[in-house]
Amino acid sequence: MATTDLATGSHNPNDDALTGVLWAPVLLFLAGCFAAFHWSGFRHVDVNWAGYGGMAAILLSAYLVTKGLRIQFVQLFINCWSQNLVVAIAATMLTYAAATVGRPLIDDQLLRADQLIGYDWRAYAGFFAGSDTMVRFVSEFYNSIFYLPNVVILALAIKKDVKTLEKFILAAIISLLLTIGIFALVPATTAWTHLHLSDTEISSFRNLPLSSDGWIDELIRIREGSLRSLRNFQGKGLIAFPSFHCAAALILIWASWNIRWLRIPMTLVNLGMILATPIVGGHYVADLIGGLVITIVSVILAGWLHTWMLRHVAVVRRGAWAMIPAVQRAEPRAEVR
Repeated sequence: MATTDLATGSHNPNDDALTGVLWAPVLLFLAGCFAAFHWSGFRHVDVNWAGYGGMAAILLSAYLVTKGLRIQFVQLFINCWSQNLVVAIAATMLTYAAATVGRPLIDDQLLRADQLIGYDWRAYAGFFAGSDTMVRFVSEFYNSIFYLPNVVILALAIKKDVKTLEKFILAAIISLLLTIGIFALVPATTAWTHLHLSDTEISSFRNLPLSSDGWIDELIRIREGSLRSLRNFQGKGLIAFPSFHCAAALILIWASWNIRWLRIPMTLVNLGMILATPIVGGHYVADLIGGLVITIVSVILAGWLHTWMLRHVAVVRRGAWAMIPAVQRAEPRAEVR
């Protein structure tokens, strides 16, 4: 939504971007998640505040240096990477707060839905557990969620696609809010936890999460009220339905689609992440369908919200520009000799 200044006829490229304004929803999301986390009775133990402060100082210094040197793509990368990190930390806290709501588990309904479409988790997990290579690949694909956003952010920053970067952050916030909100209302564990299968039997499938360990154990203890402390912000994903791994993979494909050289590899790797999600994440197929719906809604809302914010930011910018005296707004004329 670019605009042209009527007084000078010049185009302001910043009108196409939210620039620093995007930090407002990011910090608002952080504040809300932090409040919900502590309101739910949680607390952080042994937080390395000096380490986090040092990281923030380094990022801010690097941002200011690159801004002064006018290295725009590095500036864009640092800014968006920092926003994505803040959103991820905030969402982790909100996930734990949502787990305390204590609504009835819906594993029985999700398991029946999988059975209706003919999905057998034992056959699927057993297929990937039969090979050491497959076991390793499944794990790597699932954990790619931690570094693939960095690849997309860097690629978009190099391309200087500010609009997509901003929509990507907004889509991340919206998808997390929707996913965590649904999780709070309809929580679930896994099919094998629901069926009370032993860890010994489940361990034979190699990559499946055990009921007595990891996120399943934490979710159960949170619902029982015995877990209310996290060390140094270390938390795990607790969400079964809908699958945020699926939503994140699809959003990453969407964000990188207009980068030709990245489109195919990013699609393949993220499809691998989705295929690994029922195994390493312990998800039902119904969780993946829920993740697909979350993606569609989030991308649409992110586009609408970005346009809405641009419109209102443009009004503020025009108002501020009009307050500057005409003498100061006039472009300097060439000196006549």
